Amino acid sequence: MNIDNKEFLRILEKYRNGQASAEEEDFLHAYYNMFDIKEDPLKSLGESEKNELKNSIRAELKARIDIGTEGKPRKGRFYMRWSAAAAVLILVSSGIWVLVNKSGESTKNPVQSAMLQKQDVAPGTNKAVLTLGDGSTIMLDDAGNGLLAKEGGSAINKTKDGEIVYEAGSGQKKQEVTYNMVATPRGGQYQLTLPDGSRVWLNSASSIRFPTVFNSDERKVEITGEAYFEVAKKFKVEGSEFKEQHSERVPFIVMTAEQEVEVLGTHFNINAYADEGETKTTLLEGSVRVTPGRNSVTASKLLEPGQESIVRSADHATSVRQADLEKAVAWKNGYFKFDRENIQSLMRQVSRWYDVDVEYRGGIPSDEFVGKIKRTAYVSGVLRILELSNIKCRVEGRKIIIGN
Repeated sequence: MNIDNKEFLRILEKYRNGQASAEEEDFLHAYYNMFDIKEDPLKSLGESEKNELKNSIRAELKARIDIGTEGKPRKGRFYMRWSAAAAVLILVSSGIWVLVNKSGESTKNPVQSAMLQKQDVAPGTNKAVLTLGDGSTIMLDDAGNGLLAKEGGSAINKTKDGEIVYEAGSGQKKQEVTYNMVATPRGGQYQLTLPDGSRVWLNSASSIRFPTVFNSDERKVEITGEAYFEVAKKFKVEGSEFKEQHSERVPFIVMTAEQEVEVLGTHFNINAYADEGETKTTLLEGSVRVTPGRNSVTASKLLEPGQESIVRSADHATSVRQADLEKAVAWKNGYFKFDRENIQSLMRQVSRWYDVDVEYRGGIPSDEFVGKIKRTAYVSGVLRILELSNIKCRVEGRKIIIGN
């Protein structure tokens, strides 16, 4: 079974998800046995490192057991409890590391591992600030459940699950539009339901600004950072009767610094962090039209499910490609997912979620990383990725130092 590196990574991902064929599983077992070959293609690894990786792969390929709270074997999936497990990386080609899971603590550089644990940083939590129309603020993580405020014809409630829900009143007289904003800090995330019933998930260091009551012609919101939307379908009412089949849909529009996204009822994700240098819109269901900023010469793009658009911040050049849907919404589902991620991209995600600063000393490593890690992990669980790829890192307060 002769394959290239891209195909290998695809098979490894299928194995993790319990979808690998018998032939593919045999191939991975053969790859494990490759460590016994004298003419080792991974010449940069020392004998002790090679043995450690061999044992790690054997533990995964042979046992594949759930070492979570139940401790029951579950074929085809890798489970780990980060409080009692370490990250292991397999070098599959020059400069590319694949994250798998290993039972027990890493024995590679135990002094550095101990230092990481001693100065560990907890993961982010559900927290955000609600800014009302008059400029007053409510710390949502500290607020009690129930009615928080009434704004511009809507009641704002906090549910027992910690979500805030806007409930628009019926038969309200037309009044001045009032805007609210929900903003998450670094180390925070939050979920809310807008007055039209649309649901929004905010990633860390993100915000959404919206009217407390949408008008009948359009629904427009503004975001920064990253947000996932499940947009409710709304139809214009003709006369006194509500006839969905003959009515025009009320568009839902999301504004960012670089683009405008028009929606007609759909599920999609927008990543618009200013420090990423591009804005990504990933469509899971429905249909959206992406229009770059006013300085762009690129025409708007209509996305189909499974596609994503990329708008470059520098010149608003826009392209469309097939998306890795799992990666796009991994944050919403409680994971980091890396796919040939360079260290700067990886650490920007770490910085936002753990509310830490990152400093590079002695140059920026060129390694790329592939893998998946739970966002409930302490920062030491993520930094073991770097530690095992021979990248030095340490935690000083709320700063991570990469390099010497």
